[in-house]
Amino acid sequence: MRCPLCEQDNQCAIAAGREASSCWCMSTTINEEAKQRAANIGADKRCLCQQCGRPIDN
Repeated sequence: MRCPLCEQDNQCAIAAGREASSCWCMSTTINEEAKQRAANIGADKRCLCQQCGRPIDN
């Protein structure tokens, strides 16, 4: 499965047939701006990759 923002592998555990609890996104806060960008291009149902989904450090 590909990240809608960068088209790299999003490493989604669910898409790979593994338990949702083992996915990287279940143990972190996803960047809200990145989620909005995905929604704006109509791709909010596709998982972001770890790089695009990580929170921005202030």
